[in-house]
Amino acid sequence: MPESQKIDIVGYSCRLPGAGSVSAFWDVLREGRFTVSEIPPDRWSAQRFKHPRFGEKGKSYSFAAGVVDNVFDFDPEVFGISPREAEQMDPQQRLLLEVVREALEAAALAPIQLAGSNTGVFVGTSGLDYSNRYMQDMAVADGYFMTGNTLSIISNRISHVFDLHGPSFTVDTACSSSLVAMHQAVRALEAGECDIAIVGGVNLLLTPYPFVGFSAATMLSPMGQCRAFDTAAEGYVRAEGAAAFVLCRAGKTAEYHLCPQARIAGSGINSDGRTPGISLPSAEYQTRLLQQVYDETGIQPDELAFIEAHGTGTRVGDPAEAQSLGTVLGQKRRRRLPIGSVKTNIGHLEPASGLAGVLKACLALKHDLLPASLHFENPNPDIDFEALNLQVAGEATALAPRKAGPRYAGINSFGFGGTNAHVIIADPDLPPAPAPAYRKGQGGVLLLSARTEAALSDMAANYAAGLGEDRFGAGNPDELAAQILTQSDPMEQGLAVLGESAAEWQAGLEDFLAGRKAPQVIAGARGAFEMPVLFAYSGNGAQWAGMGRIAYHRNAAFRQRFDEISAQFEVLAGWSLIEALNDDEMDEKMASAVFVQPMLFACQAALTAGLKALGLHPAAVMGHSVGEVAAAEACGALSLEDALNVIHKRSVHQEIARGTGTMAAILLSAEETRAAIDESGFDAVEIAAVNSPRSVTISGPEEQVQGFVRHARKKRIAGRLIKLDYPFHSALIEAVRDPLLADLTGLTPRDGDIAFISSVTGTVMPGSRLDGQYWWSNVRQPVRFADAVFAAAQQEAMLYLEIGPRPVLTTYIKDTLGAGGHHGPVLKSLDASDSPDIDPVLASAARTLVHGGRMELAAVFGSDPGRNGGLPHYPWQRKTFRLPHTMESASPLSPDD
Repeated sequence: MPESQKIDIVGYSCRLPGAGSVSAFWDVLREGRFTVSEIPPDRWSAQRFKHPRFGEKGKSYSFAAGVVDNVFDFDPEVFGISPREAEQMDPQQRLLLEVVREALEAAALAPIQLAGSNTGVFVGTSGLDYSNRYMQDMAVADGYFMTGNTLSIISNRISHVFDLHGPSFTVDTACSSSLVAMHQAVRALEAGECDIAIVGGVNLLLTPYPFVGFSAATMLSPMGQCRAFDTAAEGYVRAEGAAAFVLCRAGKTAEYHLCPQARIAGSGINSDGRTPGISLPSAEYQTRLLQQVYDETGIQPDELAFIEAHGTGTRVGDPAEAQSLGTVLGQKRRRRLPIGSVKTNIGHLEPASGLAGVLKACLALKHDLLPASLHFENPNPDIDFEALNLQVAGEATALAPRKAGPRYAGINSFGFGGTNAHVIIADPDLPPAPAPAYRKGQGGVLLLSARTEAALSDMAANYAAGLGEDRFGAGNPDELAAQILTQSDPMEQGLAVLGESAAEWQAGLEDFLAGRKAPQVIAGARGAFEMPVLFAYSGNGAQWAGMGRIAYHRNAAFRQRFDEISAQFEVLAGWSLIEALNDDEMDEKMASAVFVQPMLFACQAALTAGLKALGLHPAAVMGHSVGEVAAAEACGALSLEDALNVIHKRSVHQEIARGTGTMAAILLSAEETRAAIDESGFDAVEIAAVNSPRSVTISGPEEQVQGFVRHARKKRIAGRLIKLDYPFHSALIEAVRDPLLADLTGLTPRDGDIAFISSVTGTVMPGSRLDGQYWWSNVRQPVRFADAVFAAAQQEAMLYLEIGPRPVLTTYIKDTLGAGGHHGPVLKSLDASDSPDIDPVLASAARTLVHGGRMELAAVFGSDPGRNGGLPHYPWQRKTFRLPHTMESASPLSPDD
């Protein structure tokens, strides 16, 4: 077989009696524990259906069983399933969905990576106990009942939830179902029908009827034990649970950088045909199957480390199986062939039992230990173990460590209708394909997400504990962050923790869990994923002395761009922006447009560069008044040289109007404000900006603006004077026109790839039209910011990120979006309250990511570090979903059970 066609097992998961995880299952095996108990009383009344006497009609002499806890509990939100549908769904569907997701997590595959692929789903199962509970209570059924209680849907549901397009079907061959499903998966992978296959097996014991039927056939062990190959074997004990495996063609294993756990070396199936009774096995055809599989693979009996037998502990089945194993394998070996059965630990999972055996075999090879096969005290006299060269592993047996070649293990599984299956697994190939070298990004961000706040808290607790105990080997914490990112689906509730070390991340997670506000912890909800981001640049009013200083000292890209801007601006204006940034006396100069506007521009342009360096690029830009200059530079409409010329000349010439008027904020619509101005008689007052449908800024002579504010307050209209010596966007600014236009004649604006949404026109505008005349209009005309937001909302759903030293636009944007029936996150970037210990540019990018903004993630998280697994499973938030019986029920399983 070509190397690329080999089949790797890259992940597995389980929920088995006494073992809620793979690690717990290994503990059960390693410690030789017996986890069979009794059917719990919440299933049905044992008193009603149990009788110790054999052959009692309608009764079972045993309800011993290997059971799993809380089988009716489920977390439907993770899978996009409503509570109403979940209640109608067979718990087997629900359980297998969870176990399959955990198997993907173990394989280090995010489900979203497989969405749309030709991944196949192959499930072995048989029973429909859940629907059978309600056959005499048909009033419980609604429109979800049939899709919730059909065997075919158990596999199809997995394909549907994870959007998988390969073969998808359910196999029912009774006890061999799941191993037959694995064989079918292998064949589909070999044929190229799929590149990855999910194999599952599930069985739940939800009604007493099969117990009654198997008791009538005296198949159940009265002792409640599977005593495989022992003289006291008198039947099997039923069990429930689920297991799932992720298989991958070796070529794809390397492509996805997956880590093989084992390899499937061969498989086969056949049927017993006619036997003395349909449930009686055929040693001859079990022998033929083994001969066929080992002949096809060329694996020699001496290469086998052990056989995981079907081993149910029945008087007829055990001798037949031993005969075939000895004839084909044992007698051709130099040493006795070790055999055992996991059923002696956990019971017989019936259709899922084959995968339980495969999982035991995988773990045995991984840990170099064949666990003991329990309850083997006296060999079955009908089996000549010595002649067959077989040895039941009555005690845990150390396996010879792997040397040059792989070790092999065979797994048997036989259906009571005669369908036989055998699978051979082997150690994974050595050495495994090397993962690509990890290329570090900016780093410093741990990102987690979950479906609900409760799940996010549990996830944070798991990672905090893991980091504290160094479970992840977080010598390079940024590589761990990249691993989490590439192996997890983004979900609605997000959490980012900033820090340079695992210890800092742990501290941040603990702050989050304790409900402590911490600057390095950013939590939020996503309304959507991969949302394009609009950069909204603030204007006058966002400034404060010291703005941008923390970003300058904490972020290299911000600092580099600010230095570049300062160097060019100093040639133009004769003073240093860097000196102004660090000037502790800057408070006095913040009232002057000559200082404020260039500083505001430099801060915004440097912030834009810092965010772009982190992979956060705007899909569109807009600005409020002077903020449009930085927006034009960000979208490429103006070069840095042209943008600096505009901001310098704009600020210098506006000094003409200084002291001639002022401005005020009024909480009214534009129409209401015009009517109020007309009523007041202060006819020199103008609307300078329409910020939102309920907020405007007015401008004009100081005495008129003050008079209008007094008038408004008498009318119970909210208004406040703005501490400003400039009547921007009013007739008092007209003197700026000619000198400004003269100085801007040499502008060379150009169209860019990023949309520029004008707050002069309230429309999307080509960058090439941002000439000198436009910038005069930007100074003189009222700011149509609300119209610009409406125009942006018409484009597509976006996240709005305010670019400025502190947030002044967020309320306007939220009000405008809400008034138009639009939605989208509205976030700040920098703030006066930013911690000097945290990079505020990185924090802004992380905040955007947490809320669903689109970013080039490699810039922060680096390259894909390869699939190493070992991360905590998703923390399920389960609730009980169980159909109640109705008043019409004629079922003996109705509520009084």
